[in-house]
Amino acid sequence: MGTCNKSEMVLSIVVMVVLLQLLPPANGQDPPQCNFNQKPPCPPTPTGLGHIVLVHGAGQGQWYWYKVKPMLEAAGYFVSMVQLGPSVTMAVDSIENVNFTTYSQPLFDLMECLDHKVLLVAHSAGGFNIAVVMEKYPEKIQAGVFIAAYMPDTDHNMAYVLEQGGKKNPTDNWLDTCIMTSGKTTWYFFGDDFLRSKLYQMCPPEDIALMQTQKRPGSFFINELAEIQLTKEKYGSVDRFYIVAGDDLCIDTDYQHEMVSNFPVKEAKMVNRSGHEVMLSKPLDLSANILDIARLYPSVFEIAHAAGDASLAGSVEMRAKPDFIQRGAWWV
Repeated sequence: MGTCNKSEMVLSIVVMVVLLQLLPPANGQDPPQCNFNQKPPCPPTPTGLGHIVLVHGAGQGQWYWYKVKPMLEAAGYFVSMVQLGPSVTMAVDSIENVNFTTYSQPLFDLMECLDHKVLLVAHSAGGFNIAVVMEKYPEKIQAGVFIAAYMPDTDHNMAYVLEQGGKKNPTDNWLDTCIMTSGKTTWYFFGDDFLRSKLYQMCPPEDIALMQTQKRPGSFFINELAEIQLTKEKYGSVDRFYIVAGDDLCIDTDYQHEMVSNFPVKEAKMVNRSGHEVMLSKPLDLSANILDIARLYPSVFEIAHAAGDASLAGSVEMRAKPDFIQRGAWWV
């Protein structure tokens, strides 16, 4: 009898919880309708040390910065992760209307509405996207940071570094990757074997499993890049940094050094034994390098103090370097 009463009590509690979830909000109104096509709101003027923008590469997504973002935020920076198109929920056959401009539009939208300077950080083919932004909005950028990324120069069209890199890693080495063609644009759908052995070979198995749920078609838009020439006066006037990924089997590590040699940067750094997906395999080392670069530029506090804006300067939360971001520490 006692057991029966307990069972009935548990059942009553479950039913009550379900009914409570079905009740309308306290104000008697339904939540607002979702609008997935609405542009995200412009980020506010940062009240931390500064603003860092993270840009992903082809066939990837903003998700793979998930280890780096909280580390940069813990150090006192406001961090934006930009999701370039196509989205992970977009049907594969709907890429026909996507070109380099529409693909990059979320990044353009962000830059257009900013009222402050940012540190642009890009990985892999994301280097092309931030290069165009550096050309278009040089006054809004503290510096561009290229992480195991294609870094175009000002002597050739933007496709040049991609063509030269292709000689180091021809597409016939891309294993189970398949291609789709839409107009003049070739799209690649990276196969699991290629991703595991060439891009994620240094990453934990959990990240490989996550990647398999998030991968999407990617394009390098080589025909469009061939028509874009960056200038010394704009793109070339913005500070550039390069972070080389050791043991990279996608964008060959030697080729990364070659790009830096051909188009010198303010400073080159390296993360050893990381493979291509350095933000997943060595997030601690990568975050430390990004923070080292960010600290070369005035913080929001310093800018506000110099401008005599006491209200903004007083709202800045200054943070010391987190204990877990130290040279020699390791990711657990």
